[in-house]
Amino acid sequence: MAKIGQFNFLKILQKTARGTFLHGGNFGQVFLPAAQTPKHCEAGDKIQVFLYRDSHDEVVATTKRPRVELGGVACLKVVSVSQVGAFLDWGLPKDLFVPFGQQTQRMAVGEFHIVHVYEDNTGRVCASTKLNQVIKAESNGLKNGDAVNLVVGDETDLGYKMIVNKKFWGVLHNEDIFRELRYGQSLKGFVKKVRQDKKLDITLKQPGYSKNESLAEKIIQKLEANRGHSSLNDKSPPELIYQEFGVSKKVFKAELGALYKQRKIVIEKSGIRLIEEK
Repeated sequence: MAKIGQFNFLKILQKTARGTFLHGGNFGQVFLPAAQTPKHCEAGDKIQVFLYRDSHDEVVATTKRPRVELGGVACLKVVSVSQVGAFLDWGLPKDLFVPFGQQTQRMAVGEFHIVHVYEDNTGRVCASTKLNQVIKAESNGLKNGDAVNLVVGDETDLGYKMIVNKKFWGVLHNEDIFRELRYGQSLKGFVKKVRQDKKLDITLKQPGYSKNESLAEKIIQKLEANRGHSSLNDKSPPELIYQEFGVSKKVFKAELGALYKQRKIVIEKSGIRLIEEK
């Protein structure tokens, strides 16, 4: 059965100069514009298309890939607001609707919000910022070390809330943050620990890899290659630190402190200096 808000393999019924008519099952004939019809296909062939409702509420097909599908989670931009809700750019001609009742806070044009996409009781594909309806606090089926897909959520005192595999909440703690992150960013990560309460601690590095040891070695190597001196120190701008070492200023400062306590470096106003072993 054809499903709206998803990709479907549909049979070509007829090709015309204006476009292609597909067998949409319960939706009847579905139209695909000629410009989007794959070349070298004929009546009887099956092609993959995404189904959605156009501005006339007709089910139509496209070969374009939206930024999110039914059941998915994504960070999308608000492009307009009406008397009934907001509309998000999801990469298709008709914007994605977010009813006021599905907004945890009123949306404004230009804002970015993380939403999940669902089908309402009328068969309409909509979005919601009420993530706790689908994102669960307790995980299921994951174990320490598992690779996962992540979406960066809100920043907290502990670090960042992370959406794990579109299903669960996790936490990326401050001590495990070694790069700049932005709200709504999609990235890969790993389960650092499944806690006794089934909540997830997340890491961006594969477990067993010590980012601090690696960073320490990198700092020492940079110093040795530059006659024992670097102009970067704990007062340097975050963007310069990230450009040189690929870590946040907080992580860099912590590692400098550790190297200083180990009497491997001296921190000066002009930068850092390697202490030569006697």
